[in-house]
Amino acid sequence: MGEILLAEGKIDEVQLKSALAHQRRWGKKIGSCLIDLGIISEIDIIQVLSRALRLPLIDLTQIQSDKITKGILDTISLATGRKHRIVPLALKVIHRKKRLVVATSDPTNYAVFDDVQFKAGHPLLVMLAPDSDIDWFLRKYYMNEGEILPQNYVSGISLIQSRDEESFDPDHMVTDPISDIFFDEEFTGVSKVYLDPRSSTKKSKKD
Repeated sequence: MGEILLAEGKIDEVQLKSALAHQRRWGKKIGSCLIDLGIISEIDIIQVLSRALRLPLIDLTQIQSDKITKGILDTISLATGRKHRIVPLALKVIHRKKRLVVATSDPTNYAVFDDVQFKAGHPLLVMLAPDSDIDWFLRKYYMNEGEILPQNYVSGISLIQSRDEESFDPDHMVTDPISDIFFDEEFTGVSKVYLDPRSSTKKSKKD
């Protein structure tokens, strides 16, 4: 993660070394260390990772509670979710293959993905969420701690690039605000049809 942030110009070598030293002392993940040191915000980290790895963002607080069943939660234990910052969202058939849809704040933890995939018996579809949202999800659905919003709650809409921005790039992944995570038939979290503000016509991502 540190190397990705460095490559994207969000941190420099000195800041990365400071974060690594902090990590060695406290044993936290590099992202948490950067946030603790005030080098970068949680939202900046997740947006950079989304762009760099081309993974969709999701607002976990907008998921309909009845969609998160015991069967879904049983695919990833509380201990695994807490330690590796990953939570299960759904079992969804995509391209005729059942996949376990998960959200994580650490999309570079490939060894964990392999382990979760092996234990669940299904390939994963990975989405990104801020770490505070992952923590909120664990407390709400695994520990039954009610409806309190994440400590650093930011509306899902603010995580999404505005289509009206001058920097709009039709070749770049653009995600929709998510009010129902099952809105897309393939559960990618990515809009297949978007409106280019520079024209009055809708375009397909395939165009």
